[in-house]
Amino acid sequence: MDHLKGLFKSYEAWVAKNPDVVGDFETTAKWVSYFVAGRISNSSVLSEFVYTLSNILVFYNDRIIEKARGANENAVLRLQSGLCYRLKVTLTTLEYCEVFIEISARRMFGQTGKWLVITLIQVFKAAGRLFLLKHSTSDIITSPPIAALNRRALSKQRKSESVAADSVPQSEHSITFQLKRSGRLIRKVEGAPPIQYRDFKLHVDSADAAKTQIPRELLQAEYLYIAKPLIHLAAMGLFGQRSWKQYMIALSIDLYSVHIYRQQRHLMSKQQKLELSRRCINLLYFLVRSPFYDNYTKSRIERILGFVAQHVPIAKVVAGPLKEYVPQWQNTYFYLWST
Repeated sequence: MDHLKGLFKSYEAWVAKNPDVVGDFETTAKWVSYFVAGRISNSSVLSEFVYTLSNILVFYNDRIIEKARGANENAVLRLQSGLCYRLKVTLTTLEYCEVFIEISARRMFGQTGKWLVITLIQVFKAAGRLFLLKHSTSDIITSPPIAALNRRALSKQRKSESVAADSVPQSEHSITFQLKRSGRLIRKVEGAPPIQYRDFKLHVDSADAAKTQIPRELLQAEYLYIAKPLIHLAAMGLFGQRSWKQYMIALSIDLYSVHIYRQQRHLMSKQQKLELSRRCINLLYFLVRSPFYDNYTKSRIERILGFVAQHVPIAKVVAGPLKEYVPQWQNTYFYLWST
């Protein structure tokens, strides 16, 4: 056990020191999953397993880099309650593993087992999102709950801070000290501002300050968005997987939720506006979801890829296999409950 802990410590130290090399390895792992697809038996399960592991690896490495470099991008996450943070980690991990779990359930238990697993996953996700909306500092639920770390921006920030630190006289570096156990940076008494600029107010925790009352209109739109996967699953059970009714129900819920947000745009925070933009872009996924895909999009995609494969020599290597894999990918990834 001690040897295993030592290996983990060594790995974390290596990741913290070599984020660029780690990024190259993560990218290679994802490309391996694309290469495996369709080339060996049970390739859908194996390729999804490799892709899931690569996402989990990226998520784990992000936490290592963030902790080692003191990134501010997800600083609020570290300040809020431990329960909310652990729930966000669980939901993020589940979102990365969701498709692999569904494929595995179909292989092991058939269609009935698959839909049972999907229902349990969506009920857990909806309950977790409602809890986070009520108890965390977030005023809108993002997907995934913990975003990938922007390593490029973090690297630029660290370089600029390093240059700025080199230009400061050595005598000015002693105004703070770091606590050994928590790693928190504490300002010394002599590092305080001049007395005329002090306000002598009690310090307010950033996590508590960041939690604001969400307007009722925006809260209703978010409740509707969180409930959409469960409503859509019920509609699929009533009308069938390829029915236009279940398709229009899911589309209508998404459009109405976005409409409420846009009507109350003046009440929205910056985070809400960014997430709303992502949701608007995700509406394009409805073009490749059944039954719209089966009746309209499929034939057009096949014609375009067929034309490219026949008339563009270099692109033929990619367009040919892509034409064969698109139906499988559409059936696997473009679920209405996944957004």
